[in-house]
Amino acid sequence: MRPKRQQQVIIDRQILALHEAMVEKVIAEPHLLVGLQANLKRYMETGVISYGSALLWESILSSSADPATFRQLVLSDEQRMAQLRRRTIFSGILSEDEREEVLAKYIASELA
Repeated sequence: MRPKRQQQVIIDRQILALHEAMVEKVIAEPHLLVGLQANLKRYMETGVISYGSALLWESILSSSADPATFRQLVLSDEQRMAQLRRRTIFSGILSEDEREEVLAKYIASELA
């Protein structure tokens, strides 16, 4: 069995791979931002995310007009962003097939 820290690193890498795909999809299909805003609102109302996390997500969403900045913020390697991605507002962006494809590519890259 892997140590807990090592397991968390692997999970964070998988989450990052999924977010890379989700960010690219949102940039290509900006209408998906409506769903992200709805998720953010719902998560705030139900207490899924804290007020501070909601403010950070709002700030990130406000940068979406600049794809490079949006991508950089969502995919940042800062610890706080890794924590935000664990309770992501990006749920529902990828189809199950897209999600499985991303994870298969991630696993293949780890084995290479």
